[in-house]
Amino acid sequence: MRKILLVIDAQNINRNAIDFACFVALLTKSKLTGVFLENIMAEEMRELASISTYSNEIPSSDDRNEKTQTNIRSFREACEKRGTMTNIHRRRGAPLKEMIEESRFADLIIVDAEISFKTKIESAPSDFVKDLLQEAECPIIISPQSFDGIDEIVFTYDASRSSVLAMKQFSYIFPQFRQKKITVLEINKKNEITIRSKPKISEWLKTHYDQIDFTVLTGDTSEELFKYLLGKNNLFVVMGAFGRGIFSSLLMPSCATLVLKATSLPIFIAHK
Repeated sequence: MRKILLVIDAQNINRNAIDFACFVALLTKSKLTGVFLENIMAEEMRELASISTYSNEIPSSDDRNEKTQTNIRSFREACEKRGTMTNIHRRRGAPLKEMIEESRFADLIIVDAEISFKTKIESAPSDFVKDLLQEAECPIIISPQSFDGIDEIVFTYDASRSSVLAMKQFSYIFPQFRQKKITVLEINKKNEITIRSKPKISEWLKTHYDQIDFTVLTGDTSEELFKYLLGKNNLFVVMGAFGRGIFSSLLMPSCATLVLKATSLPIFIAHK
């Protein structure tokens, strides 16, 4: 049994994220905890602004509470329909702080790339998601916009400690994927055509998976990764720690929105 957290905006649930989270929970025989986050400080400031300008456009505290309760019921019903065991945590405060504290006592977090607690529209990944990737104390999955199943696992690899740790954490959390096709993808700026430490990584992978392939690309990391993933379906992408290596390049503004919008793939990120 594992503890999986799904990050939910209490005022605006994402049903695609719920569908994917239910899949993961059922696959791993885990309980899914919906963490309903409410940015109380920001809501109170908006409410004060509405009073000072005599505006009726901003929902009252009672209206927001009713909306949250409705969304909690919708989440429970969706999970029950799929046979998923559920739990509810309602957190009223600073969303990032609340999730970091929750992550310390969880095995996995699932989050939508676009979830935001700001009034302005943000591109994906939002500032909240970027900060969560930096500070969470357990692995995170960025959920796909749509989901039809998993046929292949892609391990992005740069011979770093974090990329290998990501492989390990993914393998420990998802032993059910043993018979899926595994692709180890390394992207080098230099014209190198061999996987670094291939004998060692191959020996370890064979203890967890039956079908293993290796692919080496040359060029800019984010550009080559984007081209490799574009148009592919039913992949699960695994990356090392945010802020270092491949994923930090992926999250540059010039590439992040394209990757997360143009591909609909779940992305597993190991924090440490």
